[in-house]
Amino acid sequence: MKILFTNPPPIIKYGMQPGFEKMGWKTDRLEVPEQSEKGLIQKINRFKPDYLFTEGGVDTKRFVFPVLEKFQIPHIYWAIEDPVANDSLAMEWAEKSVLTLTPCAEMLKNYKRKNHKAICIPFAMDPDYYNRKKPKKPYSDLDAVHIGNNYDVFDERYEAYTYILQPFIDKGKAIAIYGMDWQNPNHRFNVPGPFAKGYLSHEESVYAYSSAKITLGVHSITDSGTMQSMRTFEVLGCAGFFLTQRTKAIESMFKNHKHLVWSSSYDETVNLMEFYLKNEKEREKIAKTGQEFVYKHHTYKQRAAEIIKNLGK
Repeated sequence: MKILFTNPPPIIKYGMQPGFEKMGWKTDRLEVPEQSEKGLIQKINRFKPDYLFTEGGVDTKRFVFPVLEKFQIPHIYWAIEDPVANDSLAMEWAEKSVLTLTPCAEMLKNYKRKNHKAICIPFAMDPDYYNRKKPKKPYSDLDAVHIGNNYDVFDERYEAYTYILQPFIDKGKAIAIYGMDWQNPNHRFNVPGPFAKGYLSHEESVYAYSSAKITLGVHSITDSGTMQSMRTFEVLGCAGFFLTQRTKAIESMFKNHKHLVWSSSYDETVNLMEFYLKNEKEREKIAKTGQEFVYKHHTYKQRAAEIIKNLGK
Protein backbone atom coordinates (compact mmCIF):
# COMPACT_ATOMS: atom_id res chain seq x y z
CA MET A 1 0.00 0.00 0.00
CA LYS A 2 1.03 3.61 -0.60
CA ILE A 3 0.39 6.64 1.57
CA LEU A 4 1.11 10.28 0.71
CA PHE A 5 1.58 12.82 3.51
CA THR A 6 0.44 16.31 2.53
CA ASN A 7 2.71 18.13 5.00
CA PRO A 8 6.41 17.67 5.95
CA PRO A 9 6.83 18.76 9.63
CA PRO A 10 9.12 16.79 11.98
CA ILE A 11 6.20 14.85 13.47
CA ILE A 12 5.65 13.39 10.00
CA LYS A 13 9.19 13.36 8.61
CA TYR A 14 10.74 11.80 11.73
CA GLY A 15 7.62 10.17 13.13
CA MET A 16 4.51 8.92 11.40
CA GLN A 17 6.06 8.50 7.95
CA PRO A 18 8.84 6.12 9.07
CA GLY A 19 6.24 4.38 11.22
CA PHE A 20 4.26 3.44 8.11
CA GLU A 21 7.45 2.47 6.29
CA LYS A 22 8.28 0.03 9.09
CA MET A 23 4.86 -1.51 8.53
CA GLY A 24 5.85 -2.22 4.93
CA TRP A 25 4.02 0.69 3.29
CA LYS A 26 5.53 2.86 0.58
CA THR A 27 5.42 6.53 1.52
CA ASP A 28 6.01 9.97 0.10
CA ARG A 29 5.37 13.48 1.37
CA LEU A 30 4.60 16.85 -0.11
CA GLU A 31 7.41 19.31 0.58
CA VAL A 32 6.69 22.98 1.25
CA PRO A 33 7.50 24.21 -2.31
CA GLU A 34 5.01 21.63 -3.65
CA GLN A 35 2.17 22.70 -1.35
CA SER A 36 -0.41 23.89 -3.82
CA GLU A 37 -3.35 22.30 -5.58
CA LYS A 38 -1.21 21.82 -8.68
CA GLY A 39 1.71 20.42 -6.69
CA LEU A 40 -0.45 17.90 -4.87
CA ILE A 41 -2.09 16.73 -8.10
CA GLN A 42 1.30 16.25 -9.73
CA LYS A 43 2.51 14.23 -6.75
CA ILE A 44 -0.64 12.09 -6.81
CA ASN A 45 -0.23 11.39 -10.51
CA ARG A 46 3.40 10.36 -10.02
CA PHE A 47 3.12 8.41 -6.75
CA LYS A 48 -0.45 7.05 -7.13
CA PRO A 49 -1.18 6.75 -3.40
CA ASP A 50 -3.86 4.55 -1.89
CA TYR A 51 -4.33 7.04 0.97
CA LEU A 52 -3.66 10.69 1.71
CA PHE A 53 -2.68 11.76 5.24
CA THR A 54 -2.91 15.23 6.77
CA GLU A 55 -2.04 16.35 10.31
CA GLY A 56 -3.18 19.63 11.85
CA GLY A 57 -4.65 21.07 8.70
CA VAL A 58 -4.59 24.80 9.41
CA ASP A 59 -2.52 25.75 6.38
CA THR A 60 -3.10 22.69 4.19
CA LYS A 61 -6.85 23.10 3.85
CA ARG A 62 -6.49 25.55 0.96
CA PHE A 63 -4.91 23.00 -1.39
CA VAL A 64 -5.97 19.61 0.02
CA PHE A 65 -9.74 20.23 0.14
CA PRO A 66 -10.06 21.04 -3.59
CA VAL A 67 -8.02 17.95 -4.50
CA LEU A 68 -10.16 15.70 -2.31
CA GLU A 69 -13.15 16.89 -4.34
CA LYS A 70 -11.45 15.86 -7.59
CA PHE A 71 -9.88 12.53 -6.58
CA GLN A 72 -11.53 9.56 -4.95
CA ILE A 73 -8.54 8.86 -2.69
CA PRO A 74 -9.38 7.98 0.93
CA HIS A 75 -8.08 10.58 3.37
CA ILE A 76 -6.77 10.08 6.93
CA TYR A 77 -6.77 13.07 9.28
CA TRP A 78 -4.72 13.42 12.47
CA ALA A 79 -6.36 16.08 14.62
CA ILE A 80 -3.25 17.16 16.52
CA GLU A 81 -4.92 20.46 17.42
CA ASP A 82 -7.49 18.63 19.56
CA PRO A 83 -9.10 19.49 21.89
CA VAL A 84 -8.68 23.19 21.08
CA ALA A 85 -9.92 23.05 17.48
CA ASN A 86 -12.23 20.07 17.85
CA ASP A 87 -15.50 21.91 17.19
CA SER A 88 -14.20 23.70 14.11
CA LEU A 89 -11.11 22.63 12.17
CA ALA A 90 -11.19 18.99 13.20
CA MET A 91 -14.81 18.47 12.20
CA GLU A 92 -14.22 20.09 8.81
CA TRP A 93 -11.47 17.57 8.12
CA ALA A 94 -13.33 14.63 9.65
CA GLU A 95 -16.17 15.14 7.18
CA LYS A 96 -13.68 14.58 4.35
CA SER A 97 -11.82 11.64 5.91
CA VAL A 98 -12.36 7.89 6.13
CA LEU A 99 -10.59 7.85 9.49
CA THR A 100 -9.83 10.59 12.00
CA LEU A 101 -7.05 10.21 14.56
CA THR A 102 -7.05 12.22 17.77
CA PRO A 103 -4.35 12.38 20.43
CA CYS A 104 -7.07 13.37 22.90
CA ALA A 105 -9.22 10.38 23.88
CA GLU A 106 -11.88 12.63 25.39
CA MET A 107 -12.76 13.92 21.91
CA LEU A 108 -13.79 10.51 20.56
CA LYS A 109 -17.37 10.99 21.74
CA ASN A 110 -17.62 14.21 19.71
CA TYR A 111 -16.63 12.41 16.50
CA LYS A 112 -18.99 9.55 17.27
CA ARG A 113 -21.85 11.98 17.83
CA LYS A 114 -21.37 13.23 14.27
CA ASN A 115 -20.89 9.74 12.83
CA HIS A 116 -17.19 10.23 12.02
CA LYS A 117 -14.98 7.17 12.37
CA ALA A 118 -12.24 8.07 14.85
CA ILE A 119 -9.62 6.42 17.06
CA CYS A 120 -7.19 7.73 19.66
CA ILE A 121 -3.61 7.98 18.37
CA PRO A 122 -1.37 9.72 20.91
CA PHE A 123 1.99 11.17 20.02
CA ALA A 124 5.01 8.86 20.04
CA MET A 125 8.58 8.74 18.65
CA ASP A 126 10.72 6.74 16.24
CA PRO A 127 13.77 5.09 17.89
CA ASP A 128 15.90 5.40 14.76
CA TYR A 129 15.77 9.18 15.09
CA TYR A 130 15.06 9.78 18.77
CA ASN A 131 18.01 8.13 20.46
CA ARG A 132 20.85 9.34 22.62
CA LYS A 133 23.28 11.44 20.62
CA LYS A 134 26.89 12.17 21.45
CA PRO A 135 27.06 15.05 23.99
CA LYS A 136 27.41 18.39 22.27
CA LYS A 137 28.25 21.89 23.45
CA PRO A 138 26.75 24.22 24.53
CA TYR A 139 24.03 21.83 25.72
CA SER A 140 26.41 19.58 27.66
CA ASP A 141 27.31 22.54 29.88
CA LEU A 142 23.68 23.10 30.88
CA ASP A 143 21.93 22.14 34.08
CA ALA A 144 18.63 22.41 32.24
CA VAL A 145 17.16 23.11 28.84
CA HIS A 146 13.64 23.90 27.69
CA ILE A 147 12.59 23.93 24.04
CA GLY A 148 9.24 25.33 22.99
CA ASN A 149 7.47 28.57 22.17
CA ASN A 150 6.05 30.90 24.82
CA TYR A 151 2.32 30.37 24.31
CA ASP A 152 0.30 32.85 26.34
CA VAL A 153 -3.22 31.55 25.65
CA PHE A 154 -3.22 28.58 28.06
CA ASP A 155 -3.45 29.48 31.75
CA GLU A 156 -2.17 26.10 32.91
CA ARG A 157 0.87 26.40 30.65
CA TYR A 158 1.58 29.91 31.94
CA GLU A 159 1.38 28.63 35.52
CA ALA A 160 3.81 25.85 34.65
CA TYR A 161 6.33 28.40 33.40
CA THR A 162 6.32 29.96 36.87
CA TYR A 163 7.02 26.71 38.73
CA ILE A 164 8.92 24.59 36.17
CA LEU A 165 11.18 27.15 34.48
CA GLN A 166 11.37 30.03 36.96
CA PRO A 167 13.04 28.06 39.81
CA PHE A 168 16.06 27.28 37.62
CA ILE A 169 16.39 30.97 36.76
CA ASP A 170 15.93 32.13 40.34
CA LYS A 171 18.46 29.67 41.74
CA GLY A 172 21.12 30.67 39.24
CA LYS A 173 21.32 27.38 37.39
CA ALA A 174 22.79 27.08 33.93
CA ILE A 175 19.55 27.04 31.95
CA ALA A 176 18.84 27.76 28.29
CA ILE A 177 15.33 28.37 26.97
CA TYR A 178 14.86 28.02 23.21
CA GLY A 179 11.87 29.07 21.14
CA MET A 180 9.90 32.14 20.15
CA ASP A 181 8.32 34.96 22.18
CA TRP A 182 10.17 34.44 25.46
CA GLN A 183 10.86 38.16 25.63
CA ASN A 184 7.57 39.33 24.17
CA PRO A 185 6.41 42.23 26.40
CA ASN A 186 2.78 41.40 25.68
CA HIS A 187 3.10 37.95 27.25
CA ARG A 188 2.61 37.26 30.95
CA PHE A 189 5.85 35.29 31.32
CA ASN A 190 9.16 36.73 30.19
CA VAL A 191 12.65 35.25 30.30
CA PRO A 192 15.69 37.42 31.08
CA GLY A 193 18.01 38.00 28.12
CA PRO A 194 20.86 35.67 29.11
CA PHE A 195 18.55 32.67 29.26
CA ALA A 196 16.42 33.27 26.14
CA LYS A 197 18.31 31.69 23.24
CA GLY A 198 15.84 32.03 20.36
CA TYR A 199 14.96 29.48 17.70
CA LEU A 200 16.43 25.97 17.75
CA SER A 201 15.87 23.57 14.86
CA HIS A 202 14.20 20.25 15.50
CA GLU A 203 17.28 18.52 14.17
CA GLU A 204 19.37 20.24 16.84
CA SER A 205 16.88 19.58 19.65
CA VAL A 206 17.80 15.89 19.88
CA TYR A 207 21.37 16.92 20.81
CA ALA A 208 20.04 19.24 23.50
CA TYR A 209 17.85 16.50 24.99
CA SER A 210 20.78 14.07 24.91
CA SER A 211 23.30 16.47 26.44
CA ALA A 212 21.70 18.68 29.12
CA LYS A 213 21.45 17.31 32.65
CA ILE A 214 17.71 18.01 32.78
CA THR A 215 15.12 18.75 30.10
CA LEU A 216 12.12 20.75 31.33
CA GLY A 217 8.62 20.15 30.01
CA VAL A 218 5.33 22.06 30.04
CA HIS A 219 1.95 21.27 28.51
CA SER A 220 -0.95 23.27 27.13
CA ILE A 221 -3.58 20.60 27.90
CA THR A 222 -3.63 19.24 31.44
CA ASP A 223 -7.00 17.49 31.85
CA SER A 224 -6.75 14.80 29.15
CA GLY A 225 -5.63 11.27 29.88
CA THR A 226 -3.73 11.06 26.58
CA MET A 227 -3.07 14.54 25.14
CA GLN A 228 0.27 16.08 26.10
CA SER A 229 3.26 17.72 24.50
CA MET A 230 4.84 15.53 21.83
CA ARG A 231 8.18 16.48 23.37
CA THR A 232 7.57 14.03 26.21
CA PHE A 233 8.15 11.08 23.90
CA GLU A 234 10.97 12.77 21.99
CA VAL A 235 12.93 13.62 25.14
CA LEU A 236 12.53 10.13 26.59
CA GLY A 237 13.50 8.59 23.25
CA CYS A 238 16.77 10.53 23.43
CA ALA A 239 17.35 9.18 26.97
CA GLY A 240 16.92 12.67 28.34
CA PHE A 241 16.10 13.17 32.01
CA PHE A 242 12.68 14.82 31.90
CA LEU A 243 11.32 17.07 34.65
CA THR A 244 7.83 18.05 33.63
CA GLN A 245 4.60 19.65 34.68
CA ARG A 246 2.22 17.18 36.31
CA THR A 247 -0.81 16.53 34.11
CA LYS A 248 -3.45 13.85 33.84
CA ALA A 249 -1.78 12.36 30.74
CA ILE A 250 1.67 12.32 32.34
CA GLU A 251 0.25 10.56 35.41
CA SER A 252 -1.76 8.03 33.41
CA MET A 253 0.96 7.10 30.90
CA PHE A 254 4.17 7.27 32.97
CA LYS A 255 5.46 6.49 36.47
CA ASN A 256 6.97 9.25 38.58
CA HIS A 257 10.66 8.78 39.47
CA LYS A 258 10.78 5.78 37.16
CA HIS A 259 10.30 7.09 33.60
CA LEU A 260 10.51 10.83 34.38
CA VAL A 261 9.77 13.15 37.28
CA TRP A 262 6.89 15.59 37.62
CA SER A 263 6.19 18.67 39.68
CA SER A 264 3.09 20.60 40.70
CA SER A 265 4.68 23.53 42.54
CA TYR A 266 7.65 25.87 42.79
CA ASP A 267 8.99 24.26 45.97
CA GLU A 268 8.62 20.77 44.55
CA THR A 269 10.62 21.77 41.49
CA VAL A 270 13.37 23.27 43.68
CA ASN A 271 13.62 20.03 45.65
CA LEU A 272 13.74 17.90 42.49
CA MET A 273 16.25 20.25 40.91
CA GLU A 274 18.63 20.19 43.86
CA PHE A 275 18.39 16.43 44.36
CA TYR A 276 18.78 15.29 40.77
CA LEU A 277 21.49 17.76 39.78
CA LYS A 278 23.60 16.20 42.55
CA ASN A 279 22.69 12.59 41.68
CA GLU A 280 23.84 11.71 38.19
CA LYS A 281 23.35 7.97 38.72
CA GLU A 282 19.70 8.49 39.61
CA ARG A 283 19.20 10.74 36.59
CA GLU A 284 20.77 8.17 34.30
CA LYS A 285 18.72 5.33 35.76
CA ILE A 286 15.45 7.17 35.19
CA ALA A 287 16.48 8.38 31.73
CA LYS A 288 17.40 4.84 30.67
CA THR A 289 14.17 3.36 32.04
CA GLY A 290 12.15 6.11 30.36
CA GLN A 291 13.80 5.41 27.04
CA GLU A 292 13.20 1.68 27.34
CA PHE A 293 9.55 2.34 28.16
CA VAL A 294 8.79 4.52 25.12
CA TYR A 295 10.78 2.17 22.86
CA LYS A 296 8.55 -0.66 24.03
CA HIS A 297 5.17 1.08 24.18
CA HIS A 298 5.18 4.37 22.27
CA THR A 299 6.71 4.07 18.80
CA TYR A 300 5.26 5.38 15.57
CA LYS A 301 5.46 1.87 14.14
CA GLN A 302 2.94 0.87 16.82
CA ARG A 303 0.79 3.91 16.06
CA ALA A 304 0.88 3.11 12.32
CA ALA A 305 -0.08 -0.51 13.03
CA GLU A 306 -3.12 0.67 14.98
CA ILE A 307 -4.16 2.98 12.14
CA ILE A 308 -3.77 0.26 9.52
CA LYS A 309 -5.78 -2.17 11.64
CA ASN A 310 -8.65 0.30 11.88
CA LEU A 311 -8.57 1.12 8.17
CA GLY A 312 -9.52 -2.48 7.56
CA LYS A 313 -12.55 -2.41 9.86
